[in-house]
Amino acid sequence: MDISNRNVLVFDIETIGDSIDDYPQDIQEYLTKSADTDEKKLELIQEFGLNPLTGKIAALGLMDNKKDKGCILVNCEEDTQLCNNHKNFTYLKGDEKFIITKFWEIVVKGGYNVFVTFNGRDFDCPFIMLRSLFHKIKPPVNLMKGSDYTSRDNHVDLMKEFNFYAYSSKGGARRKFNLHFYCNKFGIKSPKADGYSGNIVAQLVEEKRYQELADYCIGDVVAENQLFCFWNEYFNI
Repeated sequence: MDISNRNVLVFDIETIGDSIDDYPQDIQEYLTKSADTDEKKLELIQEFGLNPLTGKIAALGLMDNKKDKGCILVNCEEDTQLCNNHKNFTYLKGDEKFIITKFWEIVVKGGYNVFVTFNGRDFDCPFIMLRSLFHKIKPPVNLMKGSDYTSRDNHVDLMKEFNFYAYSSKGGARRKFNLHFYCNKFGIKSPKADGYSGNIVAQLVEEKRYQELADYCIGDVVAENQLFCFWNEYFNI
């Protein structure tokens, strides 16, 4: 892929799940019907944030690969105070509808025609598309265009690039690793090295630690951008 004349946008989302109490009793039973113990029921509820129909976007970070500048969109109250700890990033806050609307505005205004994610084909892209549907926002771009094998011209999913689009994550040369592992292996700073991970996002939101959430999401985007640069230099063949 020749990206010399392409507009490349790197992005990443952090998500949280709905409260089970937000649903009527029959839906609660439907969502947890496969759990035969309270422990398994809790595990199912804790996974709500992994699906766009039972979760929402807590933060969305995006970065222009060539300009080396970006934006962090945080789902929080307007009066929340956020410090600009990353000078190349603009900090914006609002509800989820604002986040999604702003994301699409940036995509259109920047004329982006190559999107870079890590596991975005299976997570970030369908999540944003379906949350757009939830808010009755028509996406100007189909992030899920094509198939896993034909989307590469407009979407570089780094996880799939490094495991050669394997569907199985079981061992072998095409094993799937997480972003933190790849960063560690290729000498890139990972935000997870500071003790953060996607598992802590719900706690950060619950405790209104939005600054930490914003900075963590930015760290992920920066790491993905650096990993993309590494991929483009040595593996874009």
